[in-house]
Amino acid sequence: MKNLVQVLLVVLLFALPSVSLAALGDYFVSTDWLEANRTQVVIVDVRKARSYLKEHVAGAYNVERDKFLQTRNRVKSLVPTVPAMTELLSTLGVTTESTLVVYAEDDNPYAARLVWTLRYHGHKNSYVLDGGYEKWAAETREISNLPSVNREPSQYVMAADADYLQAHADADYIYTRLENPSMVVWDTRSSGEHGGTDVRADRGGHIPDAIPLNWTNLQTKINGVKVLKSRDEIVALLQSHGLTSDKEIVAHCQTGIRSSYATLVLLGLGYEKVKNYDGSWIEWANNSSLPIINAQGQLEGSVPARK
Repeated sequence: MKNLVQVLLVVLLFALPSVSLAALGDYFVSTDWLEANRTQVVIVDVRKARSYLKEHVAGAYNVERDKFLQTRNRVKSLVPTVPAMTELLSTLGVTTESTLVVYAEDDNPYAARLVWTLRYHGHKNSYVLDGGYEKWAAETREISNLPSVNREPSQYVMAADADYLQAHADADYIYTRLENPSMVVWDTRSSGEHGGTDVRADRGGHIPDAIPLNWTNLQTKINGVKVLKSRDEIVALLQSHGLTSDKEIVAHCQTGIRSSYATLVLLGLGYEKVKNYDGSWIEWANNSSLPIINAQGQLEGSVPARK
């Protein structure tokens, strides 16, 4: 009987959600790791072409942002369709077994956006280089100013049974849950954007009850380079703002770029109920039927009644 109980305890242990098993290293890699694995991975530089051509991580391939951001229904920077991602990955010579490491500048979240997009489409072996190009260059690792030799194109096929990332939300998903206490909206923009004094859309302000916490607070500067804070620092920061793992957290920014970084961090901390709103403020604010809190702190529009 005692042995049976022990077996059942083991089974229950492995059946529990693996919150404690998640790690930031599941989504971000260090420059040391990339140095040790450089010949086994595909390195992608998502900085602007002029920065790439000036100098880049040796062996990296430049991918312009418009290759992994799409405009649909006049909303820009949405997650690309399957055909668009298939074409991009095929052009890079990537297979379903390939590991991708993506970087930009140290404070540029576009690398996180591409990694979130890859994971969303089922390509789990994709990571952000923590500290980006600045950290790599500061450590005097190998760089180049010559374009990398193109890889042989592949015929990338997204697996039907891939581990697709469900961390995606649209405007309707958020709107219908605004009065649901189990969900919180994380506004990863600046305080000016949240408060409505920095207007970058038809309307300024924020989604009702959205929690303001600039994504840059997830980083710290070490030796002049911005990198992720420690796990304990980030957890304490999030908890102090009410962004706790028992809630469903939907992150957004202006166009779903900064919030992609925040989403990967949450997933790396073991938060299980996480979504990124790629339409973000540019979509929400430009749709006059959706409610906002304006710069005067007043509600424009209405929120659905609590069920």
